[in-house]
Amino acid sequence: MNVLRKYWSSVYHYILLVVPGCCTCAAIFATVFKILGNHPELSWFKVGLFDFTQLIYLGIALYFIYQNKLDSTYFMNHMLAVKAYITISLAFQYNFLLYFFPSEYVWGCTFLFFLIPVFFFDTIMTIIHVFLYLLSLGIATFRSPDAFLPMEHEHVEEALTFRIVVLVLGAFCTILIVYLIESFLLQFQIRSEENTDLLKKQLEHYQSADLLDMELRKFRHDIRNHFICMEYLVQNKDMENLETYFQDLKESFAFQERVYLSGNHIIDAILNHELSRHCSNTVNVIVYGSLKENCSLSSMDLCTVFSNILSNAIASVNKCDSSMKPELTIHFQTGSHYFSISVSNSICEEDAGNLMPKKKSSRNHGFGLNKIKEIVEKYNGNFEQTRKEQTVITKVYLPL
Repeated sequence: MNVLRKYWSSVYHYILLVVPGCCTCAAIFATVFKILGNHPELSWFKVGLFDFTQLIYLGIALYFIYQNKLDSTYFMNHMLAVKAYITISLAFQYNFLLYFFPSEYVWGCTFLFFLIPVFFFDTIMTIIHVFLYLLSLGIATFRSPDAFLPMEHEHVEEALTFRIVVLVLGAFCTILIVYLIESFLLQFQIRSEENTDLLKKQLEHYQSADLLDMELRKFRHDIRNHFICMEYLVQNKDMENLETYFQDLKESFAFQERVYLSGNHIIDAILNHELSRHCSNTVNVIVYGSLKENCSLSSMDLCTVFSNILSNAIASVNKCDSSMKPELTIHFQTGSHYFSISVSNSICEEDAGNLMPKKKSSRNHGFGLNKIKEIVEKYNGNFEQTRKEQTVITKVYLPL
């Protein structure tokens, strides 16, 4: 589930309707007042151009909304295009207001456009928009200082300084707020995706366990008949058919080789999912030891730690040539106050040259080591990674 993308999809409707709607109303307002003889300083060309641009903007916005109505994934599939359009369109909107309706108060009105993209909670988009807004406001002020600056104010410098401070602080606070909220949403999204992945692995594990139980029941039911048939082949010294029969029987029971049990359903779900789907058949897998069902770690943190350790080890051992007889050993151990998970895997020459376990950099062996270390530190545990010849050993010690 992509939380940000779904949120953005709903916010698009808000911005694509509110901004052009307000500007169209402003265009109608200016046109009516011009017809009534007000604003003689405005030419009909300026009013007509402003009205025309608002109609174009409103038309494109309605087109985007119509396309999303036909296809609910349209906004998400064209996110970059819609964001770029909104950013550029907003820049045009407050530029039109600054140049067509110059006033010392108009900067306060355009500030509303400055705040609208905040609801995207997109840091890059916010920074770009802040830059475009301040640039446009600065150019307009330098081109027409009489219209934008409080020249008749008795304390012009103080008023101007106050205005600059407000704009700078407003821009800084806006970017900071957007960055913090975006970071929170991204973390929430990562957690949601990890939770979904964990639930999927647990479901597959329980389905495998049900399949194992069903197959065992079938095997126990049919084993007597299998023995009778094999006994008959032995008595008739039909060794060729006996060997074929035995191989078929062995393959029908081979599903047991892919089922691993540690005593913890979270670990079992990840273990069976990763080994059955991603580990090469040429790798000799050894799993031993046991864990308690409950520990101090949340299911999410336990999933993050073990899945990252195991996936890194599998990715590394899969690179090894079969002639090396690669091995993957997973050892679980439970003490009185702590439990440990140790994963050792063979490595090829390429990985052996790149691995530098003495350094503290989190990028030495796998993308997820940062996450592992963060969670281990969170629970006051211990993380170790060492290398012995052609084997890498990764261990975590965590409280029960």
